[in-house]
Amino acid sequence: MVSVSGGRKAAAVAGVAAAAVGIGVGVMAAGSAQAQANHPGACVVVQNHAGRTTTVSMNYPAGYNGDWTIYPNDLVVLMYNGVAVKSPTGEFNLQKDSDLQAVWNYDPGRDHDKGCNGSWVVTLNG
Repeated sequence: MVSVSGGRKAAAVAGVAAAAVGIGVGVMAAGSAQAQANHPGACVVVQNHAGRTTTVSMNYPAGYNGDWTIYPNDLVVLMYNGVAVKSPTGEFNLQKDSDLQAVWNYDPGRDHDKGCNGSWVVTLNG
């Protein structure tokens, strides 16, 4: 389940857990989580393994105001105004709870049905 904040954001819940393949990047910096790689048009998926409800917001790409509430064990594609959140450069910078670790994996075959050039799956661990 996913809560929508401000009526503009939603997250599509994936019915199965996915094992992401491809390039993995793990970065942790005082409450932010980043994916950096050359995958223009990539989308972002959040997997919550924190054991509690958490909230993320988008620092980059710009223009995605508000936040997404992600419930425990959810695996969600971040959506904004009914469209999957995409990065023109393939990079993402999310704001998250500072005590959570973020592990990033790029899956080139994920979410093409949503217009994505693959997706970054960020797993949040407590």
